[in-house]
Amino acid sequence: MRGDPCPDFFVKDKHIIMTYNSDELVAPGWLSADFFLNVMRESNNDPSIVLTDGCTLRPGTNKGDHYASVMFRTTVSYRSKRFEGVKSINLIMKTKPETEGIKMDILNDNKLFAIELDMYRKTLPEMARLLAAIGEEYKYPKYIYGALEPRAILILEDISDQGWVMSDYIATLEDMKPIVKDIAMFHAASVMISSANPKFISEHIESMADLFLSFDKMIVKGFGDLLELTKLYPEFKHFAEPLENFYRNVRSLLYKVYEPSETFQNVLLHGDFHYKNMLHKIDPSTGRHKETILLDYQICSWASPAKDLYCLLDMIPTQEVKDSHRSELIYMYYRHYSELLRRMGFPGKIPSLVDLQIELLRHAGLELFDYAVFSPFRYMDNGSIDIESFLKGEMANPVLHDPEFKKLMHSELTRFLHQGTI
Repeated sequence: MRGDPCPDFFVKDKHIIMTYNSDELVAPGWLSADFFLNVMRESNNDPSIVLTDGCTLRPGTNKGDHYASVMFRTTVSYRSKRFEGVKSINLIMKTKPETEGIKMDILNDNKLFAIELDMYRKTLPEMARLLAAIGEEYKYPKYIYGALEPRAILILEDISDQGWVMSDYIATLEDMKPIVKDIAMFHAASVMISSANPKFISEHIESMADLFLSFDKMIVKGFGDLLELTKLYPEFKHFAEPLENFYRNVRSLLYKVYEPSETFQNVLLHGDFHYKNMLHKIDPSTGRHKETILLDYQICSWASPAKDLYCLLDMIPTQEVKDSHRSELIYMYYRHYSELLRRMGFPGKIPSLVDLQIELLRHAGLELFDYAVFSPFRYMDNGSIDIESFLKGEMANPVLHDPEFKKLMHSELTRFLHQGTI
């Protein structure tokens, strides 16, 4: 077994090929039995570990679930002189792509892997420690192993067999509550860390604007679709000039998002805060979400919380939940955030809810950006989306002329116009 490649998932089944990302159907040869033997020995600090079975690699995610890595799952069974019998652990791993494409372009260096490794090794454990001291629990998948050389990889415990499941857009206010609390805990704990460690801020000032701007064709397509509505439908005509003026400044808007705020308390952003980057535990008796755990800490950076809070509104709940509870969600976040800081003994001034609302208005262009670029996802079957074509701006928007989509865009563009965003 030693040195042999781990068997790949069986990929001739048409359903499997249609379900999973093509770059996760065949694993690289270096993910071998020897590799996982060394991982288990190092992560457990136990040189006596031996593997008892081969490790069959499986695709990590379904199509459309992620775009910034290649992911695999496996189960490792092992023995040790330190215990009787055999133990097993389910693992999920992120690696860099080995075939050319937009994923390889995004990950052409190890920057995103370095950020996430640091989060799992240092920042998340410190956040969990601070919150545990006041009786709160911040959960995240157990870190197993990580490296940047000779190949970038992050290995975590796969918790999908422990009752944690992915969800669609969140359809009730009740199911939003654990998500709101999680991001409030994440932000508040980061502020506490920065108050005790002056180097924390400089270590986490990292602009992700260039990453988003690398999807320039997707951005051009999104705003081009909105401008097409102004040409085709008279009720959209008066939005044309304001939208054109806004679009000319999109680049500077994105750079501004990732600069530390001069008007509000900065936090460590999750940065990729959307419904596919979280798992939930469901109460079987009610169907409600009992707990939520956040995933994918690859683009964390120190800046205004506005970026994450617009994701909270735009990228997680259904439109109906957002429309009905927009102000309540922000209020709920603020109550958790401010109270957590007080309980942890934050020595600085805690901003007011009014301060937060003003900060969100300053960054309201982010919400328009989200609508222009990402709103079609709400009306599409994500499993059928060619994510690479979408990111390249090559995929037609199939709902551009849909009456429901047009009604939403008209309503939201009117709001942006009246509040001075465009």
